[in-house]
Amino acid sequence: MITIGLPKGRNLGPARAALAAAGLNLDGLDSSRLRQRFPDQSVLGTPVEVLLLKDWDLPLYVEHGIVDCAIVGSDVLEETQPDVFWPLQLKDGRSRLSLIAETPELPKRSGQLRAATRYPNWAARLLAARNLHVEVIHLTSSIELGPLLDLTDVAVDIVQTGGTLRAHDLHEVEVLAAVAPTFVVNRASFHAHRRRLSGLLGALEETETGGE
Repeated sequence: MITIGLPKGRNLGPARAALAAAGLNLDGLDSSRLRQRFPDQSVLGTPVEVLLLKDWDLPLYVEHGIVDCAIVGSDVLEETQPDVFWPLQLKDGRSRLSLIAETPELPKRSGQLRAATRYPNWAARLLAARNLHVEVIHLTSSIELGPLLDLTDVAVDIVQTGGTLRAHDLHEVEVLAAVAPTFVVNRASFHAHRRRLSGLLGALEETETGGE
């Protein structure tokens, strides 16, 4: 049996669609249940157990072998840097990590800028690569409130449609990185179940790239 971790929230839809297109039949998946089993899958040749977990927790479950593989947001992977294989990004469910401010350009100030984000490690790396020396303030939600309430000068956060920015009269100053649901595999599991997991990865690659 292969155990697959799927994310609760915004990445669940793209994850289910990608697996279905690759031949993994998860009909009847109940998003309110933690653990569910499905009979033999032709793409894997074995039954599948699905664990529905929070996106931020999934890398740890993959790294420690609780699940053999999973689909996780690349933003979470970039922030947590787990010791797992990251072989494929999905084409659906993509977004971007952007630098956000109350003005179309970075605010001018004599001292160091402050940036609110839920990704302190990743944001610090991206901003340093642009020679922006910024004090990073870690917030866990409502990141846009950082600049709006003068806690910080800017925010670094995920942007999908831009609706939240428009609602708060904020501006997307610069796109820092692309974000996508990402297929990841436990290293030991990949060796123990190489044929089955390689088959699933190959099927995903075929559907995600159109055979290119």
